[in-house]
Amino acid sequence: MGNLKLLPCEPADAAEILAGQIAAFSNPHEPFFFVLFPEDEEREKAVKRTLDWWLGDKTARYMKVVDEERAIISAAKWCIYEEQLTEEQMNESLHVDWHKSPDTNAWAEYLIHEIHSRRLQRTKGARCCVLDMMSTHPDHQRCGAGSMLVEWGIKIADSMGVESFIEGTIAAKHLYESCGFKAVPDDWLFVPVAEKWKDRPEIKYFFYERAATGS
Repeated sequence: MGNLKLLPCEPADAAEILAGQIAAFSNPHEPFFFVLFPEDEEREKAVKRTLDWWLGDKTARYMKVVDEERAIISAAKWCIYEEQLTEEQMNESLHVDWHKSPDTNAWAEYLIHEIHSRRLQRTKGARCCVLDMMSTHPDHQRCGAGSMLVEWGIKIADSMGVESFIEGTIAAKHLYESCGFKAVPDDWLFVPVAEKWKDRPEIKYFFYERAATGS
């Protein structure tokens, strides 16, 4: 892993983290990321929303991996659920207004709600750790940064004696499996939508699980 360092993120990192995420999720193109951060949105507004979500979520832990020049090459958001969670709590601040059309906002809000609901169904709302988002800049992939971020969350889960989960794509499947996660089922999960939205990008992802170990 060379001279890479794992550090907690700071609010001042938000713009750099978002830029890295956009680069990572643009190739291959990941539709759900751009539900959260539309490509035609002013970057300043997207950065502010990143900060609002971060600072407003007491479960969120943002970690980064930096190189010798202290540039952020990879970052992750882990949700550390130390208490039971309900659907009302997860969605209490969910309101999408960052897309240009009301219908796109409604579609995006529906998608986020469906993914949140599925997370609660799979975790049963119990104490657990969830890797909510992770990205590595395309120029620095396969250098060990992703493993550092995944293992950071695993250590917390093991110290709590709870399961850990990942909502992710197929791109990092080998990485997640090498860290003890298993995709259940071992196939894409599709978010169903109403007929009126069938022409919009299909949203699909993998749900990975890792058993509780430790104390």
